[in-house]
Amino acid sequence: MTVLPAPALPPVISPFPPTVLAGLRQPGAGATAEILRTVRLTNVITWAALSLHSLLVEPARDHLPLREVQWWGTLNLTFIAGMLLTLHLMNRWPPRALLGLLAVQSVLALGANAFLNGSSVQAGLLILVAAQVGLLLPFRHALGWVAVQSGTLLWVLLTHWHNLDAWAFATGYVCFQVLAVTSVRTAMREIRARRALGTVVEELQATRALLSEASRHAERLQISRELHDLLGHHLTGLGMHLQVAAHLLPDSPARTHVHTAQGVAQQLLGDVRTAVRGMRDMSRCDFPLELHALAQGTNLRVHISLPPDLRLDCPVTGRVLLRCAQEIMTNAARHAHATQVWLDVQRAGASVQLRAHDDGPGVNALRFGCGLSGMRERLEGLGGTLDVRTPPGQGVTLCATLPVGGLA
Repeated sequence: MTVLPAPALPPVISPFPPTVLAGLRQPGAGATAEILRTVRLTNVITWAALSLHSLLVEPARDHLPLREVQWWGTLNLTFIAGMLLTLHLMNRWPPRALLGLLAVQSVLALGANAFLNGSSVQAGLLILVAAQVGLLLPFRHALGWVAVQSGTLLWVLLTHWHNLDAWAFATGYVCFQVLAVTSVRTAMREIRARRALGTVVEELQATRALLSEASRHAERLQISRELHDLLGHHLTGLGMHLQVAAHLLPDSPARTHVHTAQGVAQQLLGDVRTAVRGMRDMSRCDFPLELHALAQGTNLRVHISLPPDLRLDCPVTGRVLLRCAQEIMTNAARHAHATQVWLDVQRAGASVQLRAHDDGPGVNALRFGCGLSGMRERLEGLGGTLDVRTPPGQGVTLCATLPVGGLA
């Protein structure tokens, strides 16, 4: 049989203008990484099934020359290697480079299809490319990609098939590719929604803890005031009356008992004052101790810098700063991909400042999620401010400021 040269494939032209490509951001590392393993496993199994069917059926049915089968095998193996490389680099390389790898996969899949005389089974590799495109591009841009590679598939099929069959299979694969893109995008949205919900739950739990602590603090203060104002007042009056009685009484056994009662009243007054002072001290927040406890409970390496005489008399202020520090460490580990965090607390006039930065790569555009928004709302509710900066390559820098009068 005469060996016919494989049809030349037209270049795959990106349907996206340069402005769209420039505006693409790296896919959300969290949501993408969570489904990469599933996409990788599914794609490898699908590739193996399609390749096995094509190898066992197409060459014998269409009496293909060995040379064409060898070219098909080379392109097919290169395709799976390129697909695994793309999935491995999905959260590491910039989007433009990943789009280039996806374009190479499309060309390899279409080329392998051409060497099998327009195999309808081998065209299923385009579905694997579409699933990866769904991880990287917005939905409407992914549909544009599907349209380009489906149009090229139609051209390949028209060179080997009747017009009606080529159109039928090409449009059918368009539906499968759109289904792959939609499934991946839906999975990513579900993961993002689940994580956002988890963040909201954490914020609600933190807020509940703050409210509970503030309520306990108010109750302790109320009880301490009542003890001081009522018992203290009456015990002071009782002591004064006993002192007068001791002066008026002549020397007699009763005067001894009056002196004893006077001593008991003074002791009771001292005990009340000690109890009131203890209740007020219990309502304070031991900020340095609890901050170090938070740092020990994370996998990050946390460097803490505190003034030696730091003291926060207001428990609400201390709790807000602690929650801010907790959110900073959580974001550094979960979103900033950092290994170290530096926390610096300093007095600045009538305010206290919590400055933090990490060793993460930083981001081009910072978006306030539930965590940062909740942190800013807590600070602003107490008259404070939040400033966040993230220069690319220099990590995230955050400064939380709170007015506080009880800082020593």
